[in-house]
Amino acid sequence: MPAPTRRDRLRAETLDEIKTVSLSQLREVGAAQLSLRAVAAALGMSPAGLYRYFDSRDALLTALITDAFDRLADAVERARDADPAADVADRLFAALAAYRRWAVEHPQEFGLIYGTPVPGYAAPPDGPTSVATRRVGGAFAPLFVEAWQQGRLRQPDEIAPDPALARYAAELHPGLPPAVAAAVLGVWTRLHGLVVFEAFGHLRWLGHDTAALAEQQLLLLLAEIGLRPGSGAG
Repeated sequence: MPAPTRRDRLRAETLDEIKTVSLSQLREVGAAQLSLRAVAAALGMSPAGLYRYFDSRDALLTALITDAFDRLADAVERARDADPAADVADRLFAALAAYRRWAVEHPQEFGLIYGTPVPGYAAPPDGPTSVATRRVGGAFAPLFVEAWQQGRLRQPDEIAPDPALARYAAELHPGLPPAVAAAVLGVWTRLHGLVVFEAFGHLRWLGHDTAALAEQQLLLLLAEIGLRPGSGAG
């Protein structure tokens, strides 16, 4: 692969600068009020100049959303893979905790990808945001599958037949029982609910530091599906 040209490097640097300023504006006024004109002014660039990089507010939002999903997935993957020899329960706990930590440390970006939809914005069908969001779920999926293959993943005794759940099970892993997919989905939705509450400030009544509470809840979530971090054997 040929080395990037000076023009390519300058364009990449300008794109990074645009997105950095856009995130700053996002934190100040929210996604709904994101303005290309204001971003251009903050950069000392004409609106026409900015349009050479992003031809619409939606194009800029798509780039910011894609980056946020990718950064979240990166954080989860780094935590998951920090100790490849660790027990699957410990690696899964590390991944869940990384998801929660990134959201709490980046509430505006988390709100952009999982909060109230931005008025008037529609992500491109099967575009970069779709690829990036699947990375987040894909960072967790191998751990759940590994626990199931080890015979350690507790699953519901009975679930009603559900084509959507069966499709989800097949997406996670060929041959995965729908009951296991139901257990995985339960962990995911409850993790997300906890993180949304904390990241958006709905747990402040419990005190300033909710990290200990969050850790306890993550341990309880895993215990309910038969996994106990720190035990070495579930």
